Amino acid sequence: MKKTIAIAALCVLLAGCQSADNRAKTKPAAATPVATPKPAVAQPAQPMASTGTEAIMYTCMKELNALQQVNAGLYQTRSVEMNHIVTQAKLYMRVRENVSVDIQQIMDAAYQFRISKTCNQIRNDLTNALVERVVGA
Repeated sequence: MKKTIAIAALCVLLAGCQSADNRAKTKPAAATPVATPKPAVAQPAQPMASTGTEAIMYTCMKELNALQQVNAGLYQTRSVEMNHIVTQAKLYMRVRENVSVDIQQIMDAAYQFRISKTCNQIRNDLTNALVERVVGA
């Protein structure tokens, strides 16, 4: 489990570093005045990890660990899903700089969606498992 957290944190940190590097590269170009404003088209792609991603991943992993204590079967299922996403994200992060901005935007959004979806499933599973213990269903 600690390995999964470390891998997820690594992906988040790598994306954050790429974000800072992209912003540093685009600042000189933004200083040149342009007659026709095109900021929406000329902006670099938002990196896969946004400002709050670290907190979201931390909360998600804590809830996954809690699920392990409450329902080991669901934990195993969600843990495999999360590991699969993180493995795919690591591959994407290695090739991200070699693809177009359009592909980066699509893939960044796709990974944010997959991670959010899996974290929501973990949260729902944990909530349902805890409620079942209270209700006795």
